[in-house]
Amino acid sequence: MVNLVKEAQESKKKIVLSAMVAGLTIIAAVPLFILSGMLEIENWIRVLLIGIGFVVLVGGIAIACVLDIKAGAYECPECNNRFVPNMKSYIMGPHTITKRKLVCPHCGAHKYCKKVLTK
Repeated sequence: MVNLVKEAQESKKKIVLSAMVAGLTIIAAVPLFILSGMLEIENWIRVLLIGIGFVVLVGGIAIACVLDIKAGAYECPECNNRFVPNMKSYIMGPHTITKRKLVCPHCGAHKYCKKVLTK
């Protein structure tokens, strides 16, 4: 029981950290895109700013995804099996804030699975 509470607390920390990384990524990347469009600068500088913004955006989203996938698991609505999806399924699955459409490795159901804090 104590281990489940600790696991849930660690998962909450990872989810909060993931949200912070996503927020900071947007705060860092968006100004680069805005500046590249607003300033009277040479085209190579404009392309450089857009490129740096793109790298920051992709890197930040990747880090946020890795943190989020490692936080807890997903529960199948059919068989109640808890599982951690692979990265491709996680990224490609349509989702809401608390659910993601995944294929259960246990029963094969392709449904919206609920995010849970413990495995």
